[in-house]
Amino acid sequence: MHLERLDLNLLVAIDALMRTKSVTAAAAELNLTQSAVSSALKRARLHYADEILYYDGQQMVPTAFGRELEATVPNVIASLRGLSRMRANSELASMKRQFSMVASDYVSVVYLSELMRRLTRVAPGVSFVVIPFTEDAVRQFQRGKIDFMIGPEFAPADQSQAVLLFEDDFQCVASRDNPDAQGGLTEEVFRSSPHVVTNFFMGDGKSHFERWLENEGLKVKIAAALPSFVLLPHFIANTRNIATIHQRLVPHFASKSDLVFLAPPLAIPALQEFLVTKKQLMHDTEARLMHNFMLEVGRELR
Repeated sequence: MHLERLDLNLLVAIDALMRTKSVTAAAAELNLTQSAVSSALKRARLHYADEILYYDGQQMVPTAFGRELEATVPNVIASLRGLSRMRANSELASMKRQFSMVASDYVSVVYLSELMRRLTRVAPGVSFVVIPFTEDAVRQFQRGKIDFMIGPEFAPADQSQAVLLFEDDFQCVASRDNPDAQGGLTEEVFRSSPHVVTNFFMGDGKSHFERWLENEGLKVKIAAALPSFVLLPHFIANTRNIATIHQRLVPHFASKSDLVFLAPPLAIPALQEFLVTKKQLMHDTEARLMHNFMLEVGRELR
């Protein structure tokens, strides 16, 4: 495809080169040969009459004009991806498509499992793949390669929008034989007990609860930091550890007779989970139908 004599496929190569700063890495990502990527860069240089990227030692560095492309091309690519996904279909029931979304294990358990049950009944041709939260997954979402992201306290970035999906409160969990938790959990026990928390190894790694502890200036002993919300209760039985988990997770552990669930002695702000999309995706009729259905399921959870 050519637009004003520009092969739009060259933009995909430029996008990969700008992110990787390497012909080898860009070729691997695009599943092309290095010579094909080098050829694409050569043709882009001819079109724009600029070097775009040059070698400074072992690393490729963008020119001044290259930096302008670096700031512009990702959004253009995301828009083109959205355009390529557009369909005239206006019914979820007849749709045949797989969507991708970034979500935590917690969201998968309490929300996406319910979404799957609803889709099975009303839109059996729709499926989805869940990608765990990593820095690379968030970058892929920002580039438009992943359809949706579900996350807490999301501040919309450029070219994205966030809508409240559902909210959740918190419960503390302790071992049933923990003498400190008999008859309820006091603030003193909460402050002095070893805590099992989460650490996601991206950004500062902290969840809503850990950020609240930090903001309140509450210093607690960390017995273990785990990469999953649903793992927390498994590290409580037969210890004096406690964990603070989402209220909606409690039914999934209620059958564990060696655990007891208690009201937190302090007021922890409710967690808000947002459905986040790139603005370009909303030009995609099918994605918009899925987006609205996801919000409907979220409203019923509320």
